[in-house]
Amino acid sequence: MKKIVFILLLTCSALAISNQTQAQSTGSTYKTALGFKGYFGDGSIGGINVKHFIRQDRAIEGGIYFKSHFVMLEGMYEWHGNINDAPGLKWYVGPGANLGFYSGPGDNDAMLALKGTIGLNYKITGAPIDVALDLNPTFRLTQGSDFNLYAGLAFRFAF
Repeated sequence: MKKIVFILLLTCSALAISNQTQAQSTGSTYKTALGFKGYFGDGSIGGINVKHFIRQDRAIEGGIYFKSHFVMLEGMYEWHGNINDAPGLKWYVGPGANLGFYSGPGDNDAMLALKGTIGLNYKITGAPIDVALDLNPTFRLTQGSDFNLYAGLAFRFAF
């Protein structure tokens, strides 16, 4: 478990550094951001999150999240659009998936879910800080299929 977290942190750091070897982003846009994201709803979970823009209006987002006896990997593809007269504020929407692993007493199993996201992303002008708030409808496909709606909140350092 510790090896997975270390490898993810190392990979995210290398990606961020290789894409922006100059100073951190203090404008109203950024290329890569790394930080913390939490999901709140039917059970809360939080962890390390990274967002990387592959084009001006498209990004990939991923993370590794933790709670008691559970680890979840997440991948998202997002379309972004500017909000007029609000520098640094963008809307976004996109699909993704979660893969989770339970490791509690008598509960060693995996979970797969499809999800969507719709939200707002704000890059603070003059500071290397990115904040995002989103809603995430999630359809669990394993362990008794169900539907949940989670709210996500991210605080990231922009490169």
